[in-house]
Amino acid sequence: MVWSKSCSENSCATHRLNFLLLHSPERKVYFFSPDSQFEFQRYQTMRAMTFAVEQINSNPDLLPNITLGFQILDTCTDMRRAVEGTFGMLSGGKGSVPNYRCHNGPPLAGVIGESASTRSILMAHMLGLYRYPQISYFSTSPLLSYRNLFPSFFRTIPSDEFQSQGLAQLVSHFGWTWIGLLATDNDYVQFGIQVVQKEIVKAGACIAFVEYILTSQPNRNAPHIARVIRESTAKAVVVLSSDSALLPVVEELVRQNVTGKIWVASESWSTSSLLSKEKFQSILVGTIGFAINSGPMPGFFEYFHTLHSSNSQNDTFIKEFWEQTFSCKWWDQKNLDDWKGNTTIPQCTGREKLEHSMAEADLRISLNVYSSVYAIAWSLQSLLHCKPGTGPFLNGACANISSFRPWQVS
Repeated sequence: MVWSKSCSENSCATHRLNFLLLHSPERKVYFFSPDSQFEFQRYQTMRAMTFAVEQINSNPDLLPNITLGFQILDTCTDMRRAVEGTFGMLSGGKGSVPNYRCHNGPPLAGVIGESASTRSILMAHMLGLYRYPQISYFSTSPLLSYRNLFPSFFRTIPSDEFQSQGLAQLVSHFGWTWIGLLATDNDYVQFGIQVVQKEIVKAGACIAFVEYILTSQPNRNAPHIARVIRESTAKAVVVLSSDSALLPVVEELVRQNVTGKIWVASESWSTSSLLSKEKFQSILVGTIGFAINSGPMPGFFEYFHTLHSSNSQNDTFIKEFWEQTFSCKWWDQKNLDDWKGNTTIPQCTGREKLEHSMAEADLRISLNVYSSVYAIAWSLQSLLHCKPGTGPFLNGACANISSFRPWQVS
């Protein structure tokens, strides 16, 4: 594991409870965008989880005498890794042994993640067999709302059913009657695009074209998509895609100089920093769409300002984050020769101030992760303060906070 943290101890802790964030923050392959830029938002999301755990552990009124521990695992946006990580987690974290838990440590309280619906669905099928609580902070597929299929799945983000209706209402509000649709080719979006198409037609508009971003192809089918959009008379194009999948298409639109279109964005890319660069403004300026709800995270900015390589030794990404944020380089003996020959990149000193870089940070996804951690904590709080005879289980029974069953948390 590249980045992990074991349970922290404190003087009043008598029990430890574990949960995992199954995310994609761990390996460099996910922290960097296709043009090799460090993705600040994903790093921030990981830090929101650690902040929530530390905040709960320091709160004497929430889970007193209980210390939450955690691990952060990486799926690398890969289905196989999602399966391996889930099996490993269910087996105890040191190997994948189906139907066995080879770990006598603190009980697993829940799983936070995954971000993508396709991987969350896969995980939910497995976790649901054992009723382990799973809370996703970014999976919006309507399929995940079916409780009979996914009995222990929850989320802190609305289903796409609401967004699909909203997109159709948006199209109707502006009086657009000739619409293009663009979406990625995974199962999740296939379902979503059908709902959007149905709602748009119901609102009285017509569909000019439906094109798919082929994620299995290196160029994502971008040349063909750009040509279709350029030649279409449809002025408005509704796009359901992640920012990373859409990026090659936008780059191709720039190359082909496809301008004059109105882009209607799904929440998965409407506020993307990846697509907000100046070189894309001629294409995407005027984009309208939906965004995830935002709100306060008391103390998070102050927590983030204290981050530094000297006090974050378990975090292998703090230096990359620092370099990207301050446009500097940590030079050491390994790259000393490169430094001597480089006159354009200043050396990182460690005296740079993070408070200036966080002034306009987008906390939308981070807030969802933060809320997910607290959802599990409050559920455990209910177990802790349960009184025998008035509990939620058979004959008013309560669960033992140190040896509860997974389904008792959810």
